[in-house]
Amino acid sequence: MHKLFAILFVVILAGFAFGQSQPAASAQAGNSKQMEAPMVKYFSKDDLAASFAKGATIAEQSNYKVMTAHRNEGGLPEAHKNFTDIFYIVQGETTVIVGGKMVGETGKNPDEPRGTSIDGGQTFKMAPGDSIIIPAGVPHWMKEVKGELHYYVIKVKNE
Repeated sequence: MHKLFAILFVVILAGFAFGQSQPAASAQAGNSKQMEAPMVKYFSKDDLAASFAKGATIAEQSNYKVMTAHRNEGGLPEAHKNFTDIFYIVQGETTVIVGGKMVGETGKNPDEPRGTSIDGGQTFKMAPGDSIIIPAGVPHWMKEVKGELHYYVIKVKNE
């Protein structure tokens, strides 16, 4: 299952990176500049372990962001107005609630409101190898965490 996600992860990321980083070809006569190749990023397992330890953005373009994240406890409900979230669990377990209505929403960041709880929604118990795609605008909440949770977050900008 890990290999399947890794292949899917690389294919999706490569597609985003390739589509985003294609330079425009010059139409001028006599211009023989070679097109630049898309930027490739490689991360060793040691690099990723260090990144998970602190949480970091490991790749970012105008239409996506890839992050390593860790938690030892649940967080607050949130929704993203402009991004779809994709989570992939590497280590630990979490209970994620998605959908429903966010309660106690704060207006501190209108593009990414937070709340105090979610009324309704669907509950998912997630463990290593599990993944979830949460469309933009859908409230979600990592309500409970068991153990040290390490997970990838891929944020895809809606266009």
